[in-house]
Amino acid sequence: MTENRLERIEKKQQELESKMEDKGKKKKFKFPMKIKALSKKADKSMTHVLVQYLTMKQQIVFKLCRIVSGNIIVVNNKAHELDPKQVWRYKKHTWYIVREIDRKPVSNQDYYDVKARGDSTDEDVVLIKAVLGAVNKPSDILKNKGIILWIIGAVVTGVVIYSFVGG
Repeated sequence: MTENRLERIEKKQQELESKMEDKGKKKKFKFPMKIKALSKKADKSMTHVLVQYLTMKQQIVFKLCRIVSGNIIVVNNKAHELDPKQVWRYKKHTWYIVREIDRKPVSNQDYYDVKARGDSTDEDVVLIKAVLGAVNKPSDILKNKGIILWIIGAVVTGVVIYSFVGG
């Protein structure tokens, strides 16, 4: 009876491992065709850039914006400054991420300011605890697998010895 149970446990474990492997084989992210078309137009033109616009209504809008006087773009009658250091890249696509409420694009240039404020995720204790808590822990039955096998081996050895000596 215990062998059947162990076999079922091993079978379940193999199924879970195969599911975990299947999750790792997910398709890669692909941009929608509209965004790809805008990106191609921006790459061809020196006077336009692709902008990922973050609105006050919590929406993301991709727009093709014309560059005005060298480093300024106008989106919905609001001026935003551009800086080549603040470009975001994904494969061959490049764009700026601009918030409606900010004049400068979103970038990683304020890393040291964020770290000085204590908002950096590099040393975030809560994040580390969350990651460690999310690690799959082996079940108690699988921890005791060695002990169970030793007990079964001892019983089988005892039966074999009994059959030779006493039986």
